Amino acid sequence: MSSLWTPDGEHEVPPAGSPGPAGAAGGTDDPGGGDPSAETLRAAAAAIGVDLDSLDDQERAELAAELEQMMQVRREVANTPAAEMLTNHMMRLFDLTTIYLEGDPPAFAEAATVIEAFRAMLEALGGRLGESEEVLTEALGQLQMLFVRVKDATEGAGSGSA
Repeated sequence: MSSLWTPDGEHEVPPAGSPGPAGAAGGTDDPGGGDPSAETLRAAAAAIGVDLDSLDDQERAELAAELEQMMQVRREVANTPAAEMLTNHMMRLFDLTTIYLEGDPPAFAEAATVIEAFRAMLEALGGRLGESEEVLTEALGQLQMLFVRVKDATEGAGSGSA
């Protein structure tokens, strides 16, 4: 069974298609149509600042559908190997570094921080990233070379215009 964290605590979310818990808070009047449970729907609504009692039946159904979609994504993520998820996040760090280096002027301190985070993750996870490790190692080298090239070009342009 999945759960949803809200500021009011962790709430169980039943699998798709299963009825809400018998005697759930909120009684037999289940505004979520049984999936997710009325209690979970109420907690999710409260977490985003929505008063469930102020919603009409259609709005409640839409909120329940959105919650189910969110929980489906969470289930998919839970079924994805950690190495694959981490590789995806590290490639986002690659993209972030290039964004900082493409700035005018380039944000070298920010880029260096992201490169160091990338390097530290790669070093700490050594051997656990599977087939992606070689690609990530090459990506780190590319980022480091790009940093040096952009820094040299920026410093060269600054001294040439004086």
